[in-house]
Amino acid sequence: MALYRSFFAVGFLTILSRVVGFLREILTASLLGATMTSDALKIAIKLPSLFRRIFAEGAFNATFVPMFAGLLSKSEDHEDALTFAEQILSWLTLCLCILIIIFEIFLPSIFKILAPNYDAARLSLTIQYTRITFPFILFISLTAFYSGILNSLDRFFVVASSPVVGNIFILLFVCFFAKALNNDPGVDFSMAVFGCGIVQLLWVLVPCIRSGYGIKLRRPTLSPRVKLFFKKVGPGALGAGVVQINILLDMYIGMRYLPAGYISYLDYAERLNQLPLSVIGTAVSTVLLPLMSRHVASGNTDKSLATQRDSIEFAMLLTLPSMCGLIVWSVPIVGMIFQHGKFTLSDTHATAAALTAFSAGLPAYILIKIFSTTFFSNQDTKTPVRVAVYSVVLNLTLNLALVGTYMHVGLAMATAIAAWVNALVLAYLLRKRGLFVLSSELIHFFGRLLLSIIIALPFLYGIKFWLDPVVSYSGWWKAVFTMVAAIVGIGIFSLSAWFTGALDLARFKSNMGVNKK
Repeated sequence: MALYRSFFAVGFLTILSRVVGFLREILTASLLGATMTSDALKIAIKLPSLFRRIFAEGAFNATFVPMFAGLLSKSEDHEDALTFAEQILSWLTLCLCILIIIFEIFLPSIFKILAPNYDAARLSLTIQYTRITFPFILFISLTAFYSGILNSLDRFFVVASSPVVGNIFILLFVCFFAKALNNDPGVDFSMAVFGCGIVQLLWVLVPCIRSGYGIKLRRPTLSPRVKLFFKKVGPGALGAGVVQINILLDMYIGMRYLPAGYISYLDYAERLNQLPLSVIGTAVSTVLLPLMSRHVASGNTDKSLATQRDSIEFAMLLTLPSMCGLIVWSVPIVGMIFQHGKFTLSDTHATAAALTAFSAGLPAYILIKIFSTTFFSNQDTKTPVRVAVYSVVLNLTLNLALVGTYMHVGLAMATAIAAWVNALVLAYLLRKRGLFVLSSELIHFFGRLLLSIIIALPFLYGIKFWLDPVVSYSGWWKAVFTMVAAIVGIGIFSLSAWFTGALDLARFKSNMGVNKK
């Protein structure tokens, strides 16, 4: 398999999804700004999304994909793999239905615990929106289930295009269908999120059925494989979703200690930070897990280490420049994307400050995905969870220590610091086991990459002075300046990376499969 080609295929579709997602966020900022209503909507969307990322996309993929892929490789008729998948689907559906019922019933009590200082109006809006959005977790978790099957079959394109379709549905619903319903914008967005889950499920379910993997519900049973799955899925939830758990803690602390609007600042900043994180992280983890699982199953350690090294180089080649760009251009980027309608210049500066803090941890977030995937491909979920627990405790401690002085920026700083500690500890433990080698080749790559960034930084600051005055202007054409600046910035870094040798074109073509017939 051409590793980079698979990365780029998934990455391109993720970029497309994020572009449509940003149009959705621009619409949200324009209609709601950073207000009590926007805070309520952000929480209503974030809560089921965090459960999805931790338990569905994180723990589920980390546990299900290696087990399912292993059964596929050992069984010619795939009967064992299908039986196992049907058992897991039944348990997943049952557990999610119970979870939704509990949350829908006890949601007022849950929010009174999470946000005891919320006034009646703010609490009422948050509960109203969350009750509409929370069932989204059922449909999107089932989407993750069928996506895991498609990924095991190397059907990455269908899986990666699912979020694109979902975001397009939300945008069309709010822009067109919602006008006929004449609801408030918060209800419109909440209903659109609910419908998005159904659309994404159908998008991956149909290809599974056509491929002969239309898994059906059966009576849940606890077979030995199912018991093994549940034994691993709990630790996997923390190990794969530690960044999301930290973000959930940010939301919890923010609800308790920050004024209205500040949760929206954090969410808008996180959305921007999520662009490179989702594009690079999703591409790498989606392709890497089944690929490394096969290498481990065949006992090919050298190939597994080589795949890991290539993944790190690919990810850092994109991530470190992205981090620098988001930090240097934080104000122009936020202003040009979000500063429309009710989103003001002061909102721009507050969001940009959080974006700078989040971005400092961007490389760590990606490394956590790669290192966790290495553990998961070796069917070890216990080690990442131990590291994750310490990271969560560190993040909570830093949240409480920094929120009083630095407000929402302190919460973003805490998340970034905890992510770096998590990544470094995982790397250390992998190296002790011989599952990660800090080779001279990798060290030289990082040296050349840092030199490339040093060469490019003066140009980035020069472009910033050109962009800053444009932020205060009105009009959607500001987005054109952002796109032009991004293209120029990418071009400058690409040239500097080629000049220093960080971008090895021959090796890049090889990993893209260009030289393969």
